[in-house]
Amino acid sequence: MPPADSTAVELAPLREMLRLYCRALSERAIDLHDLKQLADKEIGWTNNHAATSDGAAIFLPAVIERFEARADNFDFLKVALTQQAGHIEFGSFEFEFARASTRFDDLRPRLRPPPQYHDHDHGHEGHHEEPSLTELTRFFRLFPSKRLALDIFSLAESARIEARVMGEYRGIAGLYEILRRRALGLRPRAVFLPAREALLEFTARLGLGQTRGLEIPRRHAESARRIAAWVARLGARGATVEDAAEAALRIYALLAPIDNRGFPEDEFALIDIDLEDARRDGIDISAHALPRMAGRDSEYLSPQPVDYRGEFRPELAQLLAPTGVNAREQRKALTADEIADLLRSQRVPKRRAAEEEGEEQDAETRRMAHNLMRELLRRDPRMQSAERRPGAQSDDDGGPLSATQPHSFIYDEWDFAAERYRKRWCRVYEKTMAMGDLQFYRDTLRDHAGLQQRIRREFEQVVPEIYRKEKRLPDGPDHDLDAAIEAIADLRIGVSPSEKIFWRHHKIERDVAVAFLLDMSGSTGEAIGRAAGGGANPDAARGHRRIIDVEKEAIVLMMDALEAIGDRYGVYGFSGHGRDNCEFYVIKDLGEEFSLDIAKRFGRIGPLHATRMGPAIRHAAAKLRLEQTRSKFLFLISDGRPQDRGYSQEGSDKGYALQDTRRAFLEARREGVHAFCLTVDKDGNDYLRAMMDDFSYEILADVSLLPERLPQLYKKLTT
Repeated sequence: MPPADSTAVELAPLREMLRLYCRALSERAIDLHDLKQLADKEIGWTNNHAATSDGAAIFLPAVIERFEARADNFDFLKVALTQQAGHIEFGSFEFEFARASTRFDDLRPRLRPPPQYHDHDHGHEGHHEEPSLTELTRFFRLFPSKRLALDIFSLAESARIEARVMGEYRGIAGLYEILRRRALGLRPRAVFLPAREALLEFTARLGLGQTRGLEIPRRHAESARRIAAWVARLGARGATVEDAAEAALRIYALLAPIDNRGFPEDEFALIDIDLEDARRDGIDISAHALPRMAGRDSEYLSPQPVDYRGEFRPELAQLLAPTGVNAREQRKALTADEIADLLRSQRVPKRRAAEEEGEEQDAETRRMAHNLMRELLRRDPRMQSAERRPGAQSDDDGGPLSATQPHSFIYDEWDFAAERYRKRWCRVYEKTMAMGDLQFYRDTLRDHAGLQQRIRREFEQVVPEIYRKEKRLPDGPDHDLDAAIEAIADLRIGVSPSEKIFWRHHKIERDVAVAFLLDMSGSTGEAIGRAAGGGANPDAARGHRRIIDVEKEAIVLMMDALEAIGDRYGVYGFSGHGRDNCEFYVIKDLGEEFSLDIAKRFGRIGPLHATRMGPAIRHAAAKLRLEQTRSKFLFLISDGRPQDRGYSQEGSDKGYALQDTRRAFLEARREGVHAFCLTVDKDGNDYLRAMMDDFSYEILADVSLLPERLPQLYKKLTT
């Protein structure tokens, strides 16, 4: 945290205000996150200091400390955020290859990809393209040099977004102008660049609003004026991302064949551009295929980035966007090699001194490809239900695992078809949930204040019940009236009376330990409708709620109640991807005292990967087994059936996952752990009867009622 007198601007205390700003600007709820969260995933975003977007959320640096004045740092943050919001609002990630542009005669339908993307044995009319990961992937396949194409498209689309933002939101146009002038002052002079890169610099400066005194190689003046005409069209009202694509095709066709050599300064000219004339002077070009880039790709260097524009990854963002059924069917066949190729094409070429560096770079790409596959699965777990191409190795090809890393644990898994355990089959990694901020915890208690008070009152009523009235004692603080009357009657009839005529309150301790196991699979990221009750609706303050948010709210209210009655409890989350990577997150351990640090962990709970329930149940039960309490309970809160790679595919594998989960519950019961499953899956009856056997479960038809129903169930089952 910066010192008190620092001029730095921190994201955390401003996040809610900035989120509301984005909503007012774009009329849609946009989540804002610390940039480190995206960088830590290692899925293709490499800049740790530049704002960016994955197409749904915006990621910003945790601290902005670029200028000496705090106000300047805040202005920079605001413009950087607005630029990313503009990409979302004005459709940068919604490109469709077949959709017509509004300012150009479309070249896309008339161009064919280079030979590596289609069958050489077919003519132009009937060539067959390989399937594309995204619509933008299909577009970039038209270019022989994707790196150059990405740079040109990024410049064109950023220019379009800035023109749109500055035209529609005049209040921030002045800040844009200030940062544009600053960015122009820091850019390299074109006279020091080789010809192609000088023309790219010319394009970048046009996008930043410079129209006077532009340096250009004299022999390429006509090409420069054509580029200016196409960039000018992007500033016209109503220009779309497809227009940026058409401009990129034309600019690429001009720049690729240029010999990228330097010119003496006296061979450069200064030109002025009249944008009105440029709009009327657009010249379309057409060809069946785009030219290859002259020279070697490794000799080409991308233009200097514009800092407030952040990192633009349109193809990755489109890949991660929510999918429809057809897109899911297409993506289900993705392989790690295809993902790695996409990531490789995003990488800026580097001149390497040794081959080993290239090998290290490729290893990094493979790791990112693996992470990106996991992220796709997290965002759309239904992709698991589709049959995939065989990978290099399936789960069945492996053998027993070992716990070689700290905080890793090995568990058997039940193979119901073979009626035996697969020994040492699953590896669980126990991780302490990282801390976020207190905002979610505080918002939950505030937004559900009425429900919180009602739950507390109900739980506090449990406290008197644990003081039982013990009668007929030989001594005590007061007489037992019934026993005293009997003693008097005995005396009158000559019978020796009992001396046990007293009573006292005898405290019966609640000897309870409970583990709450929270499903953090990717499907819990789905949005839900408005809450049906239970206090003020938090939608107004925090935008749409997801299933995971409601689960978290329920646990926060549950914890508040448990602190009132003193039950011993732990809160855990689980996710993972594959049998060798079952993630078990400690939000509050059974032995931990509640603290603000634990409350902060709720700010970092979010949807992750898949749902391999068996190992998570076994690990939670192992924790409860160590408790010395008389009663032990395990509450599983989930939004659907167990599923994971090699665990719950179509056909018999679905039964495999259900039967392993059922077996894990049976093992827990043998250890004295009472299990209960609460699901928000309306179709839960289809599998819960088989999975839970005679264990208790409930299906909650309205997920928004979870914060109210969970405490009711807990009280009923434990008293």
